[in-house]
Amino acid sequence: MSDDADLGPLHWIKAKELSVERKAAAVAAASAQPGDSFLIVTEGTVTEPVYFELLLGALELSRVWVRVIPGDHSDPRHVIRTADRIALEQQRQAEKKRLGIGEPEDFDHVWAVIDTDVAVRNGIWNEVQQLATARVVRLAHSTPCFEFWLLLHLVEHATTRGDLPDGDSAKAAVKKALGRDYSTNEEAAREVIGSFIGEWPKAVLHAEQVRRQHESGGTPSPANPSTELDRLVRALNDSAPEHLRKLK
Repeated sequence: MSDDADLGPLHWIKAKELSVERKAAAVAAASAQPGDSFLIVTEGTVTEPVYFELLLGALELSRVWVRVIPGDHSDPRHVIRTADRIALEQQRQAEKKRLGIGEPEDFDHVWAVIDTDVAVRNGIWNEVQQLATARVVRLAHSTPCFEFWLLLHLVEHATTRGDLPDGDSAKAAVKKALGRDYSTNEEAAREVIGSFIGEWPKAVLHAEQVRRQHESGGTPSPANPSTELDRLVRALNDSAPEHLRKLK
């Protein structure tokens, strides 16, 4: 059964149910207001969810208002459809008065955290982008993969390095920078990522520098290496209480 079929009677009123706030968040720069709610669906099942769990802890953000859902399929199109489906289901539960205490009636920001390497290699990257636009889901994509975002926490200077042609090379670069493996299981990921999660403001600045370098060089999108995760992390930062924000 397709993800669209899973929506049942919701499917025909989908466009109507997408909130004004969600539409605005999808087309505007990734800004947020204190207390905004987020739905973040990740392609990975270990590294990405652990990273965001630790980041939410650092920013003291509520797990009720920032919901992180690990993916169950490596296809970024599935991640986007899952994010859309869960966001609509949240609205339906709100209409039926079935939400838990403190749960948002609607998510202000809906994001899919995905890699681009396989999508580009398989020739579906344009389809992925079009689907995200149609479903009003923002993409926090990394090229070649999420590990480039992790690498930006660990390096002293941002660079458009040319030795990361694919996900395997990016993972090897992170492992080399750490001096150990980090992705064998959830416990190992939590221990290792916890050792550098405090460097996330540096990673944001590095990602912005990399983007400017690619823009000035006219690199076609998605530029390799690059990441849009800084936009999501900045939005989370902006949604935190003012005294806990590390970036202005």
